[in-house]
Amino acid sequence: MQQDSTILIVDDEQFGRDTLEGLLTNRGYELVFAHNGPEALAKAEATTPDVILLDVMMPEMNGFEVCKRIRATPHLAEIPIILLTALGDYNSRLMGIKAGADDFITKPFDAIE
Repeated sequence: MQQDSTILIVDDEQFGRDTLEGLLTNRGYELVFAHNGPEALAKAEATTPDVILLDVMMPEMNGFEVCKRIRATPHLAEIPIILLTALGDYNSRLMGIKAGADDFITKPFDAIE
């Protein structure tokens, strides 16, 4: 029996979580949600997801810092991280690359992305 891939969705805004849930439900994924950076780190430790969709603009700990911490954790370091950002500028993308992000999706997202 094939096990579903697990996606950790990290966004402090309910609308963002709901949008991604709507796009990914019924597509064979197990979805896990976190509302902030510290919760994202705890859920990543607990579930070892197959991919992380990580919002950049969050209070407490932004997505760049979460990304750096995941990359610094040996058993989580290879998990693909896709940053979700309304910041489409070059400097924000450069910060994401330096933090260890694998890719970016610009908000608002569309299903094709």
